[in-house]
Amino acid sequence: MADIPKSAAELAASRPQLPVAWYVDPEIFAAEQRTIFEDAPGYVGHEAMVPEVGDYHTLAWTGHGKLLARAADGVRLLSNVCRHRQALMLEGRGAAHNIVCPLHRWTYDLGGKLIGAPHFDERPCRDLEQWPLQSWHGLLFAGRRDVAADLAGFTLAREFDYSGYVYHSTVVDELPFNWKTFLEVYLELYHVEAVHPGVSRFVDPANFSWEFGERWSNQALGVYEGLQRPGTPAYARYQQLLLEHRGGQPPRYGTLWFVLYPNVMLEWYPEALVVSTLVPRSATHTTNVVDFFYPEEIFHFEPQIVEAHQAAYAETAAEDAGACERMDRGRRALHARGADDRGPYQSPAEDGMVHFHEFVRKALGEG
Repeated sequence: MADIPKSAAELAASRPQLPVAWYVDPEIFAAEQRTIFEDAPGYVGHEAMVPEVGDYHTLAWTGHGKLLARAADGVRLLSNVCRHRQALMLEGRGAAHNIVCPLHRWTYDLGGKLIGAPHFDERPCRDLEQWPLQSWHGLLFAGRRDVAADLAGFTLAREFDYSGYVYHSTVVDELPFNWKTFLEVYLELYHVEAVHPGVSRFVDPANFSWEFGERWSNQALGVYEGLQRPGTPAYARYQQLLLEHRGGQPPRYGTLWFVLYPNVMLEWYPEALVVSTLVPRSATHTTNVVDFFYPEEIFHFEPQIVEAHQAAYAETAAEDAGACERMDRGRRALHARGADDRGPYQSPAEDGMVHFHEFVRKALGEG
């Protein structure tokens, strides 16, 4: 099968969008799980979530069934389910010398080894399940792909430097539509001026560039008029605080929006880094896990910037979700009457969506 197109000419010549059935059909969803997501990068968090030896962080999107723990030899991804009677052991974030099940006091060290089983004459060989991790800029991946190799050609990778950044929080959103619909809205700039009054005067939708790899794409957007003309109250506060912090100097970019296919989004904002990960639950239900990171000095001494950034981010996310739901309702209506419709792409504003569609086609095949 041909390589995924990367040049503007190749993208412009691409076939129209994916069939409507690919957004609602459970069989297509099952095929995606066998092909696309079996080969996903498997992002699970960042080393900053467990900065000190003894720290643990349970992953809410797994039902807290997995956790990150920092042992003396590094960060581990462990099962958080006791090997005795399958009880959930920890929940949330904290620090501990060992992992102790609250039911029968089975005890594991931070590497997952069972070190205590009360009233057993011989200790059972029942260590916690764990998964090997690879790290890229501190981001932790449990998939089978070589993430560093996949990202080797990304020229702006240096901007995603988490040195000096602190983990702040995670937001988990449940979305009533297909995972591809979310990425389509994320990967096109055609809708920004119509849908986003705030972000369209934070970033400059007319000043952007694309970069593409075999399994990723990146949007780099400029700053709209030096952040002097905010479009909504939420963005007005965020932009004012940013300019005050920066001594009146606008940042180099408005944002970088990067996608590592099929489901990991790395987002650069002035004084903030965000990782957003899609977890498809069904053809029409997606979980979005959003991790927020901030420079240490912002985190500790200027929390008003954190608050303002997250308010602006939430406003834009709600607008994107509304656009996704409108597309989803239209596609369901077409599918219910046995119809299909595939519109043309607007280049260059929708080149990122074209590139993503070609990735999906290559994985599944048009048939």
